[in-house]
Amino acid sequence: MDLFVKILVGICIFFVPFSFAATQPWAFSVLQGLVTVAWLGRLCIRREWMFPTAIKPVLYVFGVLIGLCLVQSCFPRTLLDETGLYPVTFMRLYTLDHASIFMTYLGLVLLVQQMYPSFEEMRRLAGLLVAGGVAVALCMVVFPNGEYIYRLLGTHRSAAAVGPFLNRNHGGVFLAMNALLALGLFFTHQLDYKRRLAREERSLFWVQQGWLLTASAGLMVATVFTRSRGAMLALFIGLFVYALLCLWSVPAPFKRRLKGVFYTLVLLVVSSAWIYTHIPEINRFSQRSTGTSEQTRQMLYRAGGRILQKYPVWGIGIGAMPVVINEYTEYDLHQYIERLHNDWLEITLGVGYAGALLLLVGLAGFISRSLRTLKRLEVRKQFLFAALLSTLGAMCVGSLVDFHFFIPGCAFMFFCVLGMTLAGTFHKGHVQHWRAGRIGGVVVLVGLVLALWIPGRKTFAWRAFLFGRELKTEGKIASYQQGLAYYPSPRHAVRLGNAYYNAANHAKDVLEKWYYYELARELAEQYLEQYPKDKELSKLYMRARKRAGGI
Repeated sequence: MDLFVKILVGICIFFVPFSFAATQPWAFSVLQGLVTVAWLGRLCIRREWMFPTAIKPVLYVFGVLIGLCLVQSCFPRTLLDETGLYPVTFMRLYTLDHASIFMTYLGLVLLVQQMYPSFEEMRRLAGLLVAGGVAVALCMVVFPNGEYIYRLLGTHRSAAAVGPFLNRNHGGVFLAMNALLALGLFFTHQLDYKRRLAREERSLFWVQQGWLLTASAGLMVATVFTRSRGAMLALFIGLFVYALLCLWSVPAPFKRRLKGVFYTLVLLVVSSAWIYTHIPEINRFSQRSTGTSEQTRQMLYRAGGRILQKYPVWGIGIGAMPVVINEYTEYDLHQYIERLHNDWLEITLGVGYAGALLLLVGLAGFISRSLRTLKRLEVRKQFLFAALLSTLGAMCVGSLVDFHFFIPGCAFMFFCVLGMTLAGTFHKGHVQHWRAGRIGGVVVLVGLVLALWIPGRKTFAWRAFLFGRELKTEGKIASYQQGLAYYPSPRHAVRLGNAYYNAANHAKDVLEKWYYYELARELAEQYLEQYPKDKELSKLYMRARKRAGGI
């Protein structure tokens, strides 16, 4: 059964990035199902759980996020309500959806932490993650314009797609994290040279080191050739964080260590200055010389700042940003605004300054405990643990300019690595054992099963809208109605309303025209009561009302 659970984890490692970065709802539902089944297997193996003291800040952060989601969903409001001094959300459905996401990733962190306690198991898991990253990089070479996605989905994607990733920014950060992990494994294995030599495993050692060095260098090059500036920044800073952590923690004469830190910092400042002075050249290399991407992001960030000014204490509710942001943007965007392109700002919008302060306490606690742990480890473990921390740091840096925490391809990698930092091998002498009875096991499984509810409905809604597009008028409307019933979001309501409107435009009978226009108007009016400032719903309402009144 232990092997069965590890096989499921291995399936996740290769499934998630190759399921279009799990951007489609069905892919995340499969991931949730695999994690739930893996936990069922874990509970069948043994009831004893190991918890290092370092896990407390992680549990605290997840507890704050999940707890705020549940509290906020108890007080749903509209944009016309006055600001309250207690946690609320403007979109209960999205907030509960995010709660299920946090619950799933908490389960993943704990699963990795429980199933890979020894150092050798850590190295094997890290090697498997790197192999998944190399597979994605090879897919990027073979399918540079996203032909892989085209063949599976039957839809065309722009050249911005990176292999199985729909966006080069997410693909770049995913590859950057794997590059740092491969580099850490290389230095970790390097310290085994004498032991391997004594066992007459010299040939195997050099083959292994050649593979890791090639994988690390290749993943770094692949990160650069994604042409994602955020990914390059994440890789660049991750490398320097890794160097600084190693210089700070690995035993060495004080002057030599201080000199190495000084030179590393100087190189960081010089390289940063070079990047700052060559922004046009980097934009041309990234094929983004027009500046549209930067302008859009800056506009979204300014809009986020205005939202925080109006709802400073508890924010607008986790996940509610899409239904609020349009009121604060300076101009309309053609595409639907689903993410703010800055995970940290978006989370702050959801929880407000009060919630952000609570989260910062947990983050500071994790950093403090991790640095103390790194300092007391033996040298070979220090190299791997520093690589794990720099991998987490690279994702955090990339999330300053994009939304990687909500792309399960990147988030899965991040939370796997987070679980690895909590493995018992890094916290010997600081591990507590807890024997979970039947009640404890049931609570875990019930929590994971409940987390499947809304994402599962979201998956059925996605399927109804996807396959309904190719149907004729009546079939399309019936499919869209079913999808909206599964996941009643304003975005789906606009799609169904537009289907009503288009059906009226193509209808020949006057009474039939009026009937469909009225359906569109009533649907828009119904959702505008809850989301009164949604621009797409307002446009649909005005158009349908005008046409229905003219008949």
